Amino acid sequence: MQPIKKLSPTLMSAWKNVCLDFMSAYQEHKIDEMMSLCDPDATVQFQPLGDDGKGTVHGFGKELWSALLLSFPDLDNTVHSVTMDEGKVQCQVSIRGTQERPFAGIASKGNTFDSGHIFVFTLTGEHKIDHIRIQWDHEDFVRQLVT
Repeated sequence: MQPIKKLSPTLMSAWKNVCLDFMSAYQEHKIDEMMSLCDPDATVQFQPLGDDGKGTVHGFGKELWSALLLSFPDLDNTVHSVTMDEGKVQCQVSIRGTQERPFAGIASKGNTFDSGHIFVFTLTGEHKIDHIRIQWDHEDFVRQLVT
């Protein structure tokens, strides 16, 4: 689905609120609430992972976020800014946590990470998240956990 090009201030505000609700549910470790804000056919792209980081929100995304929360039970995020551009909502976010279990092939050493992320959301006319693209410095994330 193509993003709507001309957005009213009311629609822009509604879309920003949906994205903030998603980030709040993530912070509260409420995966089902995160999923409820997404279209059933929504897709996700964890950009640093290349083609291996693409899938559906309700399948691959839910599995990855669940594994992340299991491995980092104190996972927390702070949204620093929310902007809109060309029908997309962008959230600048810091995510941090302490690893207690293996994650994505990385053994747990009890290390913490603190990493800047950019979440770019595309939404439907029905105020549901249609696509999420997530960017972060994956090499720095791994470095923080293995050293």
